[in-house]
Amino acid sequence: MLFFWSLLSLAIGLAASQHTPQTGSNLAELLQSMPSCGLQCLSTAIAASPCLATDTACSCSNATITAEVNECVTTSCTIREQLRTKNTTETICGHPVRDETRIVSYAGVIGCVIAFVAFVLRMLSKVSFPCEGAMRVVNNLWWDDAIASFAMAEIIAISVLSVELANLGLGKDIWTLLPYNITQILKIYYFDEDLYLTALPLIKISILLTYLRVFTSKKFKIGVYIVIGLNLAYGIAFLLVSIFQCLPIHCAWTRWDGSDPTCKCNDINAQGWTSAAFNVILDVLTLGLPLPMLWKMSLNKRKKFLVMIMFSVGFFVTIVSIIRLQVLVQFGHSQNTTWDYRSVGYWSTIELHASVLCACMPAIRNLIRKFQPRLMGSSVEESFGTKGISAGRSRNSELEIGPKTPQVQVFPRKRDPDEQDFIPLNDVHGVAETTSTGQTYGHRSNMSDFQFFEEGKPDPTLERPVSPLDYRR
Repeated sequence: MLFFWSLLSLAIGLAASQHTPQTGSNLAELLQSMPSCGLQCLSTAIAASPCLATDTACSCSNATITAEVNECVTTSCTIREQLRTKNTTETICGHPVRDETRIVSYAGVIGCVIAFVAFVLRMLSKVSFPCEGAMRVVNNLWWDDAIASFAMAEIIAISVLSVELANLGLGKDIWTLLPYNITQILKIYYFDEDLYLTALPLIKISILLTYLRVFTSKKFKIGVYIVIGLNLAYGIAFLLVSIFQCLPIHCAWTRWDGSDPTCKCNDINAQGWTSAAFNVILDVLTLGLPLPMLWKMSLNKRKKFLVMIMFSVGFFVTIVSIIRLQVLVQFGHSQNTTWDYRSVGYWSTIELHASVLCACMPAIRNLIRKFQPRLMGSSVEESFGTKGISAGRSRNSELEIGPKTPQVQVFPRKRDPDEQDFIPLNDVHGVAETTSTGQTYGHRSNMSDFQFFEEGKPDPTLERPVSPLDYRR
């Protein structure tokens, strides 16, 4: 691999830089650290230039010297010698050391914390621990939650590895790092790619499985299964391509110095672009699939606003995917991998964390609705049963002594139009049972005892989809 970067900072003289003065002993040590091939190239270029050997400013800014040394070093030195030469000249010329390792680690840690909190809230919305009666865990977990859990485990691993990558030097110029660090960074990056290519489609599949719990249309379900299949195909295909991007496999992290002529690798740049492009298409398909169903619904303003928030997060993920596509321009062909890969790394982690947040938002909404129903566009009665139903259930469990009217009618209070359910509750009629002793007991009932539609008419839930904001699975 030939390094084409400009050797702009050349240590041509025996004098110090105008920016960072060097003592004679320091300068001698720097020159001794430079490979003999690089030092020879510098000496030859200086002899043919108008710059004096003591004029460091002239030597460091002369484009002709830079071009000649660049050509000489790339043909006369190995890649490791090129890096040592570059590091020495940068130091002598006093150029600042670039360091964005904190961005890499912060993006991984902060994003992971937010995603994990969202995931925990999702699980809490599906699992409850009753304080009365039989002490058993009541859960409503399904395959979408299982797949989301597996994806979250992979994302935690990616986030932890991002901290290790930053500690090794991802976010610094490659010539400032030890060869061991470079190899380790590329090795961890290789496994990060594999985790990314499996976690991302798993999150989309989790979202699609949630659709199946919400919508009942057969045509819509067929579309969901098709998109699930596309995500599975994407994950399997690109995972295999990533694993075998180089033969032998270890060449993916050892070939950077060009020391192994047996390494054969794919066009990593084309591979990355293709993967990112298909990912954007799958993002659009996954998020756009329920839009026609939602368009048919009669949502109040508050619920429309909540739907907009959820889908805005989803489209933010798509925007991040597009941004990541742009930063892949140099991916695979970079000569300064530990610097150029930093942006690909943190945009990938941001994309994963935002995807988890998007997948968990409907469940988080349901959890908040239990405690702040009006905030979520619901009434208290919608979350814990209507006032009429609560009264009916209390009446049914209460012992009534003496002559009571056996026919009891319970009517829910009229609510504000902004609080109405998608399918309003009709008047509920309960009939009391009389025992042989003349004592009247209310019969026990549950939500299935009450009709949500008029008798003799088809269930309206079969005619139009139920909003994802109101599913209680």
